[in-house]
Amino acid sequence: MERNEEQNARVQLPFAEKNQPVELTAEISLPDYRSEISRLLWVRPVLLPPTRFVGGGKAEFSGPICYHILYVGPDGALYSADHEESYAFSLPLESLADFESGEGAEISVEMIPDAVVSRVIGPRKLSVRCRLRAQMQGYAVKNLTPRLQGEGELYRLCRGVENGKVLFGEAERLELGNRITVEPGEGELRVISTNGNLLLSRVTAGDGNVHCAGEAVMEFLMVRENGEASVPFVTECRIPFEKDLTLEGVTPDVSVRAFGVVGEMQSAVEEDNVSVEATVMLTAEGQTEESVLLCEDLFSPGQVADYRFAEERFWRAGPCGNRNFTVSGEKSLAEIGLATDAERIFLVCDGEIREKRAEGDKTLIAGDLCCHLLYRRGGEYAICDFSIPFRTFLEGAWDRVSLSCNLPVCRITPVRDGESLRVDAEVYLSLRSSKQEPNAVLAEARFTPGEKRETADMEICYPAPGETLWNVSKRYGVAPVAVANANALSAEAPGAASSLDGVRYLLIP
Repeated sequence: MERNEEQNARVQLPFAEKNQPVELTAEISLPDYRSEISRLLWVRPVLLPPTRFVGGGKAEFSGPICYHILYVGPDGALYSADHEESYAFSLPLESLADFESGEGAEISVEMIPDAVVSRVIGPRKLSVRCRLRAQMQGYAVKNLTPRLQGEGELYRLCRGVENGKVLFGEAERLELGNRITVEPGEGELRVISTNGNLLLSRVTAGDGNVHCAGEAVMEFLMVRENGEASVPFVTECRIPFEKDLTLEGVTPDVSVRAFGVVGEMQSAVEEDNVSVEATVMLTAEGQTEESVLLCEDLFSPGQVADYRFAEERFWRAGPCGNRNFTVSGEKSLAEIGLATDAERIFLVCDGEIREKRAEGDKTLIAGDLCCHLLYRRGGEYAICDFSIPFRTFLEGAWDRVSLSCNLPVCRITPVRDGESLRVDAEVYLSLRSSKQEPNAVLAEARFTPGEKRETADMEICYPAPGETLWNVSKRYGVAPVAVANANALSAEAPGAASSLDGVRYLLIP
């Protein structure tokens, strides 16, 4: 009966799930040594993970956002610039008051770029309006031991439930560097712009840390300037890395994922050699399940009880990890408005998730490869935007999926005699899934004195079909262990359906 005595049922439950739009505006002035802007081609935002502060009934987030700008100068050549701004926002946490003063609070936020609108407002000046979506999840520890009013001897029936547990880590900085040699050619080598993505090939849990191994895939858009209108070209550089990320509470049996972003990138050219330095921000998360013992029922001999139950948001842990898959798709030149004589130079793809929902016994993840193709036609540079849909599935039906999407490897090739383009991309997902299983738990019991039961030394009880040892004990107000001892039964699991198997009658002491 010890397992049915008072338990301190502390469990991690979700307390907040918010999706908030955030709008940023900026006026960007390029330094005088930069070329003037004749035509803006793209402004691509890269969001670095925010720092977070919880207090005063709200969560505050702040972090840097880097705008990668590609434009055409007055001389018709391509140029780029990077500009860093900061973002900040807060979200209310009213529901955290029901938890243990925020003890063990785990909060995660995903920052997703939604749309960017930009325009040139001066020779070296542009305005940018960037709309983001902040998706926040919060978990905290809640004590589900029922509140009691009244005095008297108590007997409790407990049951075990499985519930998820999540671990959120802080972003950690990693500095990378490498040097590549470009094939010799005529003219001075110039790096126009750099694009960086992460490829995480191995993510494993340890004791208190998560080991990550992968590559930073850097793409350099370059040109050789020799007094003529040279066609830019792309060179790829892969920088391998390994990093142990701190994650408090993680053990080797916990499912983990990692995700990150390539932030600041700097390159320098020396003849045919290009050196690059990049800052990478990596974050780890873990997810597992734990058994929790809850008070399912209780009674006090000689007392009348009034019970109150509350529904709690228990949840189960789903797949958590890193995975990748290949997406291929074709677009005709006519469909995307690209002329057959256009010179295709540089393809950049972003992954946009459109759907995350259960479909039968699986979970659908569907979205688009948002492709941005830099091309040249008649000596003029332009951007062609188009999208290619993709679908993938997770085993199991999960109603919540948090994920980040990286596309470090994208290739474009002409097909069907040059009338169409084929895009092949390797999509890297970092995901964590779960599903809610709401469960009613005993929240409060109020006891008042009842009528005293007049009994002989022993009473005989004929249990009804389906009754358990606990049901009978509660009805007569007698400790389950006393009823069990009087009838040579086990009181180990008084609430089990099998607790009275083969019993026709009971002696009630």
